[in-house]
Amino acid sequence: MNYRISNKAVFEQAQVRSVSDVVFTEEELQNGMKLAVSKDDPTLELYLIEVDGQKKFEVRWDDSQELFTGWYTAWENFTWCLNIAGK
Repeated sequence: MNYRISNKAVFEQAQVRSVSDVVFTEEELQNGMKLAVSKDDPTLELYLIEVDGQKKFEVRWDDSQELFTGWYTAWENFTWCLNIAGK
């Protein structure tokens, strides 16, 4: 594995069902909930965030950010970035 899971419970929940019931702390509402981070490049991270009352996934890498509604597209983007970061 070329990434570290930061929040195992939510990471696993996102893979099998909705994350709409995940409760954020005040800090997580501000910054998002980190789910995973690359071992090769610590600036590559996968977050769960809340936008206008809806949970979304965000892939952050360096100074760029991409939002995704669904887990599978976010994970696909994150793993693609992991492959690039590992080269």
